[in-house]
Amino acid sequence: MADPGAWAVTAFATTSFMLGMYNTGLLHAGGAAIVIPVAFFFGGLVQLLVGVLEVSRGNLFGAVVFGTYGPFWIIYGAIETLYGADVAKADVGSAVSLFLAMFAVLTFYFFVASLRTDLVLVGVFALIFAGLVLLAIGAGADLGTVTKAGGWVTLAFAVLAWYHAASDLIASTFGRRVLPVVPLH
Repeated sequence: MADPGAWAVTAFATTSFMLGMYNTGLLHAGGAAIVIPVAFFFGGLVQLLVGVLEVSRGNLFGAVVFGTYGPFWIIYGAIETLYGADVAKADVGSAVSLFLAMFAVLTFYFFVASLRTDLVLVGVFALIFAGLVLLAIGAGADLGTVTKAGGWVTLAFAVLAWYHAASDLIASTFGRRVLPVVPLH
């Protein structure tokens, strides 16, 4: 079976980049709703499918990572469309902060596990962790500047993740690694 990881990483990076464009303030927040269907179907559904495929391939790391970040995006979309209105306006920041902080915890141990993969993937997880921490602090303390910083970190990890996905895809078609990722094992 072909390695489906590049598909999931592409989905995660693309969805993250789109949301990062709004969190940085580079795009007006009024258009942020466009991220919701992308979160449900590309960021969420694709990663869930790949997580299941990774189980069948015997890849626990890929299964857990994609099986976690897929639901992250589906939950994000559900919060924005179905449940956010049920949270009192004064409590939205702390609720979003909790959501982001919990995924930062998961990302931290994904980062630790990634230390046996490659340098680019380690960088991706380090940046995802930093971005989630900044976004959680920004949401919880209502600090727009911290949220913007988290948005910039999001853009950085999305670009690095695209690079990793491109490296994997191009390696599969060229039969050799063209874009280096620096293996650590």
